[in-house]
Amino acid sequence: MIAPVVGLAIEAATEHVDVLVQGEAGRTLAREVEEVGHGHTRRLTPLVARALGRAGVRPLDLRWVAVDLGPGSFTGVRVGLATAEALALASGARVLGASSLASLAHASGAQRALVVPLVPAGRRDLYAGFFRAGSRGEVTLLAAPRVAPLAELLAAVREALAVAEVKVVLFVGPGAGREKEHLERAYPGSTEPAFRFEGLSASDLAAASLSARGPRAGLPGPGDAPTPCYVRSAQAEERVRRAATAGDPLTIRPMAEGDLARIAEVEREVFSDPWPEAFFRSELGQPGIHARVAEFDGELAGYSMALLVPGAGHLGNLAVVPGRRRRGIARRLVEDLLERARAEDADPLSLEVRVSNVAAQGLYRAHGFRLAGLRRRYYRDTGEDALIMEWRVPAAEDTRRPEARTTEARSTLP
Repeated sequence: MIAPVVGLAIEAATEHVDVLVQGEAGRTLAREVEEVGHGHTRRLTPLVARALGRAGVRPLDLRWVAVDLGPGSFTGVRVGLATAEALALASGARVLGASSLASLAHASGAQRALVVPLVPAGRRDLYAGFFRAGSRGEVTLLAAPRVAPLAELLAAVREALAVAEVKVVLFVGPGAGREKEHLERAYPGSTEPAFRFEGLSASDLAAASLSARGPRAGLPGPGDAPTPCYVRSAQAEERVRRAATAGDPLTIRPMAEGDLARIAEVEREVFSDPWPEAFFRSELGQPGIHARVAEFDGELAGYSMALLVPGAGHLGNLAVVPGRRRRGIARRLVEDLLERARAEDADPLSLEVRVSNVAAQGLYRAHGFRLAGLRRRYYRDTGEDALIMEWRVPAAEDTRRPEARTTEARSTLP
């Protein structure tokens, strides 16, 4: 006799904890919900035990365990993931996961709308996701999640609407319930119908985790190991990282022929669609090509290649060697690029980035890049969309005549 497929969903990313035991065809066998405050470590295990007991399911019977990957409470996300991994270790179950933002977006039932899930992030900040719901309700990721006060997030929503090719915005999740009055003032009707204002749901998490829709939908791909989505780093972690990298002897210099063999190796290691060595060689020395290498003690740590000409620029490639990441290398390469773009009057400067590449979007945004367009299914390996991001010389630095700036801005709209 074939044992029934039984799974457990652990929604513990906020103070609202929801544990669901689910049987065949999505049937609910038991559910436990509790407002735990900051008591995830103390309360989650008893809630899981109670739900399994009520369902008459042993931990060894579990075939999958789904967990919220965040963003939300750092403690809640970590305790939830540790609990899921412990249960899987004991039972042989698969560990699945989805972000709180993707779970909300996919369960919202929205059509032809920009869906913005909101989850409280402490004090007055909110975590926000950006998803596009199509005419048949299919949901795709539009841009990386953000964390900020509401006023800043509303500016990000305006930016996202301009590239989403929809006119309606729908705010969902407990953050939308908290900020309903302000959201309605900015976008009338944007919080109706109310969805999950009371808190996150383990049933939404289970559905998203089991769907295996992959990065284009803002979800892990089949076989991907669940990885926490914190959106912002813990303050202690940032302090340690900055102290550890403060004295790194990083050098930025022009790319040379002798670098290309190693660059080709990194391309194959980092990208699913690597540029061949011959392409880099053909570009070196061409007019307008700005190709740079970052080195630590004579060893390649990263590189970039861009086209910079008066009136336009495009960043085609930027990579950091695995093992050298989170040491400020990409930041230094971008700063070098923008300095040269100013000198060459290469304004605007554009690039493409995967909608799921959270780190890259955060880097570019921190240096003044903004959303400018969307290329559907641009990446052949995953079918992901590409965001077009664009940098312009800040108005305070631009000495050209105002009428010239206005004309050029119109001519470069996507």
